[in-house]
Amino acid sequence: MVIVLSMNVQPARRRIKNFKEVSLGLPKKAVIEEARRCLQGADPLCLKGCPLGIDIPAFIRFLRDGHVSAALSKIKEANCFPSICGRICPAPCEGPGQFDQEDVRRVELPPRRWCKGIRVLERYAADFGNPRFAVKERKPSVARAGKRVAIVGSGAAGLTAAAQLAEKGYRVAVFESMDRPGGALRYGIPAFRLPRKILDDAVRGLKTSGVEFKTNCYVGRTILLEDLSRQGFEAILLATGGGIPKLSDIPGADLGGVYYAEEFLMRVNLARESALLRKELNFPLGAKVAVIGSGNVALDCARLAVRLGPAPGGASRKVTVLSPRSWDDKRAFQQECAYGQEEGVSWESPVKPLELIADVHHFVSGVRCVRLDYADVETQGRWELMPVPDSEFVFEADTVIMAVGHGPNVLMNRDCPGLRLNADGGLWAGEENSMTSLEGVFACGNVIKGGSVVEAMASGQKAAEDIDRYLKGR
Repeated sequence: MVIVLSMNVQPARRRIKNFKEVSLGLPKKAVIEEARRCLQGADPLCLKGCPLGIDIPAFIRFLRDGHVSAALSKIKEANCFPSICGRICPAPCEGPGQFDQEDVRRVELPPRRWCKGIRVLERYAADFGNPRFAVKERKPSVARAGKRVAIVGSGAAGLTAAAQLAEKGYRVAVFESMDRPGGALRYGIPAFRLPRKILDDAVRGLKTSGVEFKTNCYVGRTILLEDLSRQGFEAILLATGGGIPKLSDIPGADLGGVYYAEEFLMRVNLARESALLRKELNFPLGAKVAVIGSGNVALDCARLAVRLGPAPGGASRKVTVLSPRSWDDKRAFQQECAYGQEEGVSWESPVKPLELIADVHHFVSGVRCVRLDYADVETQGRWELMPVPDSEFVFEADTVIMAVGHGPNVLMNRDCPGLRLNADGGLWAGEENSMTSLEGVFACGNVIKGGSVVEAMASGQKAAEDIDRYLKGR
């Protein structure tokens, strides 16, 4: 079993405008100390927790011995974009690694302590694995003579599949409806969590390997799937992601001043990053912002709202997360929640929003909530959050952001009725070959079923392998 024993080493922080802070990862000394806490067991459970199959014990050994470049090379054997995963991956590999009783007796530590630190170790290897002062040769794009593959969507799954197929010698073209590639990585994640330079470097590396990007091209409207086949693409991969927000059934969700998280993040990310903190937004954002949700998207919206500076008129902006989960049961990263609190984000939990209250102008003015507490359900020993009697209250807010989840982006099904949907509302694709109901058309990532970034990347890897087998007639 491989276990990384964390001493809760806090990542370095730097100050940015408006005194907000951004994590810079661990320093070298802390990385080596963290890597040396890996026990390098015979049956590493962290391997089973990584969807990409990264050899975690091997790259930690390299870091422990100070061989950062070797650690990065080992990671890249299974992960094309360690700089991205090292920042936004939910790190499922850190969950399964626990002490068993033998480990407890040997190291004299309390049982069932979680494995920690793998993600920040991967980030360090990605950030410092390449020689810092090496002269980077600008290589021309590779002209390939292989079969042509079209990828619709340039998010995590699409970029991963493009990298894998280009490495196998195929001529890959990525079609993106927005003006810049990246999908949800660019337009759904704030820049303070995933710097745009990291994403741009990943796209630049794909262009160097011969991948062609066609932006402002909406497949299904600008160009049809049939047109791609007529242009010589022998396989098409649909990786349009999961950016369709789930509509809330809370009364008042259609009031003015109410935004869905996907809309809010995209509007802000579409603005020029250099002018983000200097110019007013083109949509109203009040002084009292309430974010409804408990996951990473809700926290991203809250931290981003704090960074947008004072409210109109110069009033200070107060941002509060109304979470239906308790503080210990929230789905957002624990470290990110701590950063949010340092930056001024407040938490009101556990509460359940019941209704959005309107003012005379039909704009939101508050959220009527009820407090929750754990109760024994039907005396069966099952403890669940239940409403507390006579605990309703009104939380004043002139802006509400609904971070209640999103579903697969299956708008292409409207333009191509031959595509079949699954029971979850995503595109149907065979588990054994990733092919949709149309011959030669494949699907991967969150357009099939929602999941994390690393799960989407793993799905893109599998789809690339399936396309390779299909085109080779195996």
